[in-house]
Amino acid sequence: MDTAEEISRIFGETGPLSKVIPDYRLRQSQVDFAKAVGNAIVSKDILVSEAGTGTGKTYAYLVPAFLFGKKTIISTGTKTLQDQLFEKDIKEVRKALAIPITVAKLKGRANYLCHYQIEKTAKERTFSKLRDVEVFREYERLLEVSETGDISEVVSTEGEYSEVTSRVTSTRENCLGADCPHIAKCFVLKARKRALEAEVVVVNHHLLFADLVLKEDGFGELLPDCDVVILDEAHQVPDVATNFFGESVSSNQIFDFIRDLRYAIFLIGTELPETNILAALERAMLDARLSLVSRYNVGDAIKNVSIDESALPDMGELISILTKLKDHFQDYWSENVEMQNCAERLLGFNSFFSALKEQSIGEHICWIELNQRYLKLNISPLNVSSKLKKYFQIKQRSWIFTSATLSVGEDFSFFTDQIGAEDVSLFSCESPFDYENNSMLYVPTGMPLPADRSFISTMVEKAFPLIEASKGRCFMLFTSLSAMREAQALVKVAIEKSEVEFSLLVQGDTSKYELLKKFKNEPNAILLGSYSFWEGVDVRGSGLVLVLIDKLPFAVPDDPIVAGKINSMKRLGLNPFMSYQVPEAILALKQGAGRLIRDESDRGVLVIFDPRLIEKPYGKVMWKSLPKMKRTQDLSEVIRFLSKI
Repeated sequence: MDTAEEISRIFGETGPLSKVIPDYRLRQSQVDFAKAVGNAIVSKDILVSEAGTGTGKTYAYLVPAFLFGKKTIISTGTKTLQDQLFEKDIKEVRKALAIPITVAKLKGRANYLCHYQIEKTAKERTFSKLRDVEVFREYERLLEVSETGDISEVVSTEGEYSEVTSRVTSTRENCLGADCPHIAKCFVLKARKRALEAEVVVVNHHLLFADLVLKEDGFGELLPDCDVVILDEAHQVPDVATNFFGESVSSNQIFDFIRDLRYAIFLIGTELPETNILAALERAMLDARLSLVSRYNVGDAIKNVSIDESALPDMGELISILTKLKDHFQDYWSENVEMQNCAERLLGFNSFFSALKEQSIGEHICWIELNQRYLKLNISPLNVSSKLKKYFQIKQRSWIFTSATLSVGEDFSFFTDQIGAEDVSLFSCESPFDYENNSMLYVPTGMPLPADRSFISTMVEKAFPLIEASKGRCFMLFTSLSAMREAQALVKVAIEKSEVEFSLLVQGDTSKYELLKKFKNEPNAILLGSYSFWEGVDVRGSGLVLVLIDKLPFAVPDDPIVAGKINSMKRLGLNPFMSYQVPEAILALKQGAGRLIRDESDRGVLVIFDPRLIEKPYGKVMWKSLPKMKRTQDLSEVIRFLSKI
């Protein structure tokens, strides 16, 4: 089979895809991308590919993956894209090619009901709220009728009642594995079995890297051995890998451990050495959190803070009791599988705190996520390239990385260096959309620098004539929640003074899904959002014609991992601003700008209020990385453009 010729035929104007995809049209960039993927599969290469919005990259990698009949894992950045691939795109390509390929979708274990955890929770009866009890009973009923055990089948609880869902699902720590009395009915094992038997498995990045970490530790594989790994939304890979190749212990894990150990002791049913030590451990955990909250002046909002050995005394009692527990129950750890499981988790806690004392310098950063109710201690690698590199050296496998945002200018080295990929094939194609005629980039004049106290008020003042001209239909995207909240108050005042009736939607008021639903359905809507709305949000047509971005999205320099990388690069004599902070900001800016034009017929204006885009030398690199929109600083020109949409 001539690979290139067959791919051209499938994507042709009268080819198989045209028969199943509504309003199908031939896009040469899509065909070229598909051929590059096909070559990488045949040659077992690493392909790093940037495909502009509208290329149709999903079909471009699915067709060659199906054609060659290889065992394939497709990993996405979000569950939303994972579901779209499985429920829509794969079905269409499979129908078009008329190839009987078996496909499975696999999620992390936290998405599946656990028979054992539900049985244990029912015996404990510890819920204090009536609604929590009702939700738990919904899960109990689902347990009896569901074929998959996917908790999303209880639609009314999606994104809510996290305490209940944590009590009806298992974690890697509390799963009893082969010793579980319900193993024959285990939904997680059934899902994994389907994945092992399928030719194509759709996962997300978190699950993929969780599996890589398990392999690293010498445990069993979650995912099948495969010939091809395709990572869509690949720009997220460095951050996800940093998370999974690190270590962490949270207050929730400690409290779950205490609860499970009490249950294991209850099952033994005989006198044990006094169990007041567990109450002492609970108090020590609470005291450690309160002490750190006080030390770092933390409120209700989660704060990420670098820590060193000076913070260890705040956790002294917690560490001391965890160390004593092993000997305290030494005669009982083998009494039942629950006790054995707790013993293993205790070993992990003590190992973590030993590492915490040793990892305050070097190639790792120690940091905490903290607020009044939650504490998570982390040890994160500053560089994951060496850990990832060994996977790419497996010559029997093809790796395909794709996203709309992988390059800085036309240079992919920032991304490839982060993931440790060498000897890669590169592919790049611009969006087929007509940005020059259908869109405009506007940078207002007279804006203060972002550090100025008047920046947000000036931004809102200059934004509102644009918002009135567009009749809402806009996203206001911010680089921080605090900036968003400051703008929210000012936008409310401006709305009250306006003759146009606007609908104001703000991140945090309800779920992201509900906000987008309202935005699409309500007239004259203004949506204010922070980073969660910079990517993975798709509003097509005239419902979104204006995207306003407050400032260039540089990572917060006192973020622990960012600060750690900056200091590490300085020690190596590198310039972290130009070699790390600017490229990171460019990729984030491209994601935010990508919310505007989502279809060939879309028209709109992107506004960036940060004067550094025009005034600073690095600003030129940034706007050159954006789509080729018409650029202007003339307000009247922008208002005329908006009035015609």
